[in-house]
Amino acid sequence: MLARLTFYQPDRPARQFLLDESTSYVIGRDPDCEIQCEESGLSRRHARLQFTNGAWRLADLCSKNGTLVAGRPVSQVVLAEPQWVEFGDVLACFDCVSEQLIAEDRERLNRRWQTSIELSRALTPSLSHPDLLERVLRSFVNVSGTERGFVMLHQGDGRFRVYASLPQNAGRFDGSRGIVHRCFEQQRALACSDIPGNPELISRPSIAAAGVAAIACVPLQVGERMLGVIYVDSRARGKQFTSLDMEILEALASHAALVIAVARVREDIVDLSAMLPGELRPGHAPDPELVRRLQDVLPPIDTALLPASIAAAGADR
Repeated sequence: MLARLTFYQPDRPARQFLLDESTSYVIGRDPDCEIQCEESGLSRRHARLQFTNGAWRLADLCSKNGTLVAGRPVSQVVLAEPQWVEFGDVLACFDCVSEQLIAEDRERLNRRWQTSIELSRALTPSLSHPDLLERVLRSFVNVSGTERGFVMLHQGDGRFRVYASLPQNAGRFDGSRGIVHRCFEQQRALACSDIPGNPELISRPSIAAAGVAAIACVPLQVGERMLGVIYVDSRARGKQFTSLDMEILEALASHAALVIAVARVREDIVDLSAMLPGELRPGHAPDPELVRRLQDVLPPIDTALLPASIAAAGADR
C-alpha cells in the first residue's frame, strides 16, 4: 500500500515523501535516516515507520521530545488515513495514496512547468518597467495558484517599495514583512503552508484578518545582486507549497530577475545617452552624478586607467 508523509517546517516548503511498503523508514536528524529532517526538535533517530501485517505502523524510538498522533503521545500505533503526526515540534501529515493520484500529481506538475516556461518566454526587456513588473507578477500568481501578490524592489536603505500588486487594488503591502526581510537577507525562497499553526505569523493582525493560509516569498536575484522579492499568499484552506512548487517558482523568478535587470540597464543607458554629448566636449569637467551612474551600471574598472579628473570624480561618491 503506497503512502505519503508530508512535513511542514517553519519558513520552508512542505516536503513530501512517497512511502513504499517494502521499505522501513527511520525518521530523524541523522544523515543515515531514510527520512532526514534537520529540525533541532527531532532526535537523531526519532521514529520508525514501516508496513507490516497489512498496515502502516509508527513506532517512537525513545526520542527526547516524543511522537504524537492526533495530539496524543504514542510509543507505537497503526496509522489510518489521514493522520496528523508530531515528531517533537515538527508537524507532518500521513495519508495513503493511489497510483492514479501519483500520476495525476505528476501530470499537474508537468503542466505547471510548461506554463512556467511559456510565461518566461513572454517576459522581455522591451516592455516598459511597469508593464514588465505587472506581467512578472501575473505569471507568478498564475503558476503559484494564489490570489494575491506583490513585487517589492529594494530601495538600498533597508526598505522595500511595492512596484506591482495583484489584485491591482491590493493597496499597500500588509503581508508578512518578517518573511520579506528574511527572504532578502538570507537570499533564499521561503514558504509557510500552515499559517494558522504558526504563532509568529497568525499573531499579525493583517494576516489573521485576511485569513491567510499560505505564503511564499522568492528572491529576485541576479548573481550576487539582490533586486527585491516576489511575495504571494493564499486564503485557500489546505493550500500548501511543496519543494517542487518552489523549484518552479524559483526558476520563474530567476528568469524574471534577469529580464528586470536588463530592462533597468537599458533605461539607464537611454538616460545616460542624453547626458553624454555635453560630457564629451574637450575641456569639459565630468559630472560626478554621471560618473556615479556609470559606475552603478557598468562593471568595475581599474581607476588607475582613467583620466585623473574622472577618477577623482568617482572617488567623491
